[in-house]
Amino acid sequence: MTATTAAADSNADSSSRNHTAAGVPIAAFTVGAIIYIALDATGWRSPGSTTLLPLVKAAPILLLLWLSTRWLQGTTRILTSAALGFSALGDILLALDFPQQFVLGLGAFLVAQLTYAILFLRHADFRSGRFILRGLPVLGAALLLAQLLLPAAGTLAGPVTAYLLAILAMALGAAAHRDKAALVYCGALVFMASDALIGINRFVAPVPMAGILIMVTYYAAQLALLLGIRVASQTHAAKRARP
Repeated sequence: MTATTAAADSNADSSSRNHTAAGVPIAAFTVGAIIYIALDATGWRSPGSTTLLPLVKAAPILLLLWLSTRWLQGTTRILTSAALGFSALGDILLALDFPQQFVLGLGAFLVAQLTYAILFLRHADFRSGRFILRGLPVLGAALLLAQLLLPAAGTLAGPVTAYLLAILAMALGAAAHRDKAALVYCGALVFMASDALIGINRFVAPVPMAGILIMVTYYAAQLALLLGIRVASQTHAAKRARP
């Protein structure tokens, strides 16, 4: 066996181990997400469920937070972990029942979106044709959503406007990402879709199976964003390593 062949075999074994190591927590994330969606959809309640359910809801996001600390480095790790942390906080706040819980939960997610936006804007190229193709649909969707939600939001029009601007900044940053970031862009679009469902269901008209649709798209968006950030970070590091 030559040294080149041995090195290739070693790299293949390492890649296989990395895929296996990544697959286990992603499978756990999926199971956790399914458990919460099922409990919420069936209306499960028991003594202590008012405390337990919010934690079950946030558990998949906290798992992604843990993965971000292992997969990412430097500022990317700090910002991604912060975005996921504020998302988990928003999940818990929105699942509890107390005065102003919607505004406080919305505020936590606003900070999460701004943190994602800062992360994506660090690698943005707004002069590329790809940004035009990706950014225009995002801007159009945001304007349409604003026209639909704001007149119906009443006294919450201010907080809703602030949140719409935050998620628009996040999605446009994802659209402008210069590295290999198709998955980041897809995650941003799905996140917008999830939030649109929340807004329409709360302010405009009931959406059939809203709880299931909102949580499926939300969990999928967060997973896609983390996986996309990981791929984009690896691509960026590879570019910097080239002579």
